[in-house]
Amino acid sequence: MINETNQHRQKRFWNKTKKRRSPDHPIVSAFAEPKIKLIRDYIEKSPEDDKIKTILDVGCGNGFFTRPLSRWANCTAMDFSEKMLELNPVDCTKICGDACNMSFDDNSFDLVFCSNLLHHIANPLVPILEMKRVSSKYIVISEPNRNNPLMFAFGLIKSVERGTLKFSPNYLKKLASQSGLKPLHIQSMGSILPNKTPKSLLWIFKLIDGAYPLAFYNIMICSKNI
Repeated sequence: MINETNQHRQKRFWNKTKKRRSPDHPIVSAFAEPKIKLIRDYIEKSPEDDKIKTILDVGCGNGFFTRPLSRWANCTAMDFSEKMLELNPVDCTKICGDACNMSFDDNSFDLVFCSNLLHHIANPLVPILEMKRVSSKYIVISEPNRNNPLMFAFGLIKSVERGTLKFSPNYLKKLASQSGLKPLHIQSMGSILPNKTPKSLLWIFKLIDGAYPLAFYNIMICSKNI
């Protein structure tokens, strides 16, 4: 379960957030869309040629990834913060719920996506097992890359981001192994911070917003069936 002290601290932090960039802001689009394109290209080019019809966006926040995910398939957005759901403008089903104890039936979604949530949870295996349960095909996880010096420093400085300090690609592989998932692809990518990158400098950051070992984020695509 989520550590109670940590859970309350996280909920207070996110519920008091009053303003974040919109999912349609050019910085946010530049942050989110390349990552979803990577995931979509990989899955749609797989030998199975799987067609994704339903997606669950776990810890959706105010919709940074909900927007591009909803363009891909029928997307349901879930977050434990009512405030974040209020700020999410995407026209889709929205659920206020706990990632560690979801109300969905087994195999409810073709793909379950989770970004920047697990490093906030004391035992990330709990929500991963829940994501595995409600997914019928794929689980995709995106987390800050602790191997990036800026992300590592951010984790040291900001208490609500402290969990970042353990999220390396190898740690993601370990979580997949412990939860019985099959990692299909792990990629470090991205140099854009959705709420911090200045709009005037976006063109510069786009030049370096590719895939490289010290990129800002790690993305892991897993299959439910081994």
